[in-house]
Amino acid sequence: MKPWFLFPAALLFGTPAIAASPAAGPVCEAQWRDAARGGRIVPVRIRMPAGTGKVPVILFSHGLGGSLDAGTLWAQAWAADGNAVIHLQHAGSDSGILRGGGLRSAMSAEQLVARAEDVHFVLDELAKRPREGACDLARLDLAHIGMSGHSFGAQTTLVVARGPGPTGGLQLGDARIRAAIAFSPQPSMVQDDAAAFGGIIMPFFSITGTRDALPWLNHVTPQDRERPFRAMAPGGKYLLVLDGANHMMFGGQDRMGMPEGPPVPHVRQTVVAATTLFWRATLRGDAAARAQLDRLGETLPAGDRFERR
Repeated sequence: MKPWFLFPAALLFGTPAIAASPAAGPVCEAQWRDAARGGRIVPVRIRMPAGTGKVPVILFSHGLGGSLDAGTLWAQAWAADGNAVIHLQHAGSDSGILRGGGLRSAMSAEQLVARAEDVHFVLDELAKRPREGACDLARLDLAHIGMSGHSFGAQTTLVVARGPGPTGGLQLGDARIRAAIAFSPQPSMVQDDAAAFGGIIMPFFSITGTRDALPWLNHVTPQDRERPFRAMAPGGKYLLVLDGANHMMFGGQDRMGMPEGPPVPHVRQTVVAATTLFWRATLRGDAAARAQLDRLGETLPAGDRFERR
C-alpha cells in the first residue's frame, strides 16, 4: 500500500494529477550559529527530494513549545512532490520552555522578533552553504522560496510575509519569500488587522478548523483565525476551514502529546492535497495546479469551507 501522502489528489479531485514519486532524498540536521546575534544557535532539519536538479525551498516554523519534528507530515509530502523543506527550531519558544512552564511568557513580541530573525539568518545561510552533510544545498532554487508554520509559527509566517516594510520599527518582512501557508493563524497581538495584514501581497493560504482554539492558553476563537485572510490585499489569497479540526491537528505530527491527538485521515488528505497544489501553483508557476486549487471548494464534503480572494 502506498503511504497516505502519495495519493490525496485522487481522493479529492478524481485524478492522480498531484501524486508524487515515492522516492525520498536525504534528511540532514545541523545547528547553525548566528554570530551577528551573539552566537545564537538555530537548529535546522533539511529534507531534500530525490534527484539532482534544482528544487523550490519551503521553510517551516514550529508552534509554541515545538521542535524540528513539527510539520513532519506536511514536509514529507512536500518533499515527495519535489520541494526541499527546511524545519527551523526557535530557541526561547521551543520545547525547552516546557521544562520551565513558561508557555505564556514565551508568547511575546520579543520572541516573535527573534523567530523572524531566525528566518532571515537561515535564508542567508542557505545562500552561503553549498552542502550540509549528505544534503546538496546547491540544488536549492532560492528564487522560489515558500514559508509556512503552525500556531506561533503561523504568526512568524505572517510577520515575514509582510515584505520589505518595517514592522514596529523593525525590518521583519523578507522579500525573498514568494508564497506562504499559515496553519492556525491568529490576529496580531499589537496591531489592528488592516495594519498587521493589509500589506501582505504575496500568495497566502490560511488553514484552520471549526475547533481551532486553545482556551487554556489564550482567547483566540476559531473565527478569529480567519481574520488575517480577510484583512489581506486581494489576489492569490486562500482560506480553508475544516469541519471538526482542532488546533493540534494542524501541527503535522503523528504524536502531538496532547489529548486532541494527530490529524484524522480526512484532515491529512485534504491539507496535503490543497497545500501541494498551492506550492505547485506559486513556486513552480503550474497553471493546472492553480486551476485545481481554485476549484477546491467543489470537492470538499459538507461542513468544510474554502474561500479565495
